[in-house]
Amino acid sequence: MTKPFAAILVVVCLASSCVPQNDKWIREDKTDPLRGTTYSVFHIDGKFLTPPQNPTDDTPFFFVKCISGPRKRVNGGYINGKLLNAFITVEAVVGRSGDPAEVHYRLDDGKMHTERWDIGTNRTSLFLPEIELNTVLYGHFTKHKENTNPPVRKLVVGVNEHRAAEVVIQFDMPDPAEMADACGLLIRKK
Repeated sequence: MTKPFAAILVVVCLASSCVPQNDKWIREDKTDPLRGTTYSVFHIDGKFLTPPQNPTDDTPFFFVKCISGPRKRVNGGYINGKLLNAFITVEAVVGRSGDPAEVHYRLDDGKMHTERWDIGTNRTSLFLPEIELNTVLYGHFTKHKENTNPPVRKLVVGVNEHRAAEVVIQFDMPDPAEMADACGLLIRKK
């Protein structure tokens, strides 16, 4: 092996290990210590395309929290589980508590969407309503019927930091089927 080739190989290997790789939604099963109920938290990491004004070493994350539930019949199929909430950590103050933030997003480099999402109490996270979660996962606002259109592969989100510039985050979206099924967002045929 020649030295230039070896050097290029090392650079490529290091670069690929530094870029977030989302090959699946990471699932953590947890127990609510007060109620004794169990729930699941799914998450993927993102990357800043335009970081906050005062960047930290923190990574933006996309979290989806749900509980398992009885199988329910809907629209000629079945759903399992129930969505509790879904949110994106921005790692910057994005607005005033109680006021929704204006969020711009693009799916798979498509057209720009503009919506208003709730802000978490610490003002550094954005909460997606279920209709928006369906949209960012599958490109449509209704529950997804299995084996129909493919899921979204790239989500780019922009939100203004409070009294500062826009923060832009990209999520490389893995297949959401396991998470969507556990959260009642996927209509199964059987």
